[in-house]
Amino acid sequence: MADTATTMKSIRRHYDVSQGELAKLLNASVRTIQHWEQGDYEPSGTAVKLIQLLAKNDAIFTELTLMKADEGIMYLEHDDQALTIMGVQFRNKKEYRATMNAVVSNMYEGFEPTLADIQMARDADDLGRPMTAKEILERINASNSVRTE
Repeated sequence: MADTATTMKSIRRHYDVSQGELAKLLNASVRTIQHWEQGDYEPSGTAVKLIQLLAKNDAIFTELTLMKADEGIMYLEHDDQALTIMGVQFRNKKEYRATMNAVVSNMYEGFEPTLADIQMARDADDLGRPMTAKEILERINASNSVRTE
């Protein structure tokens, strides 16, 4: 990173945050932020990437500030090359992307998809077009509310 000290100070000025607030966003200690700003040493690993993203993209700052420290890591098993989500094969990239976007968007709201949810989203394409995120979620919610005893 060209001049870390200048970049760190610039990020803090741009977003109007303290060293403590920036430390929380970067999952670092305040002392580490101070060392970076004083040029004592350089960040490494993921911190470098986050700093570069913060310096270039305001949306990254917004996303980081919206995340709660106690939230678990959200991961959806998928393969962009094979067009699979949780092992479920999609017919084409358009359907795959629409389903990925719908499911991931709703994961931020606490939705935890099951294999059956992904299969239903794939099989529910009776509209002749990829379903919207809202349509997929409505179908998943409807199927989850129906009890089979």
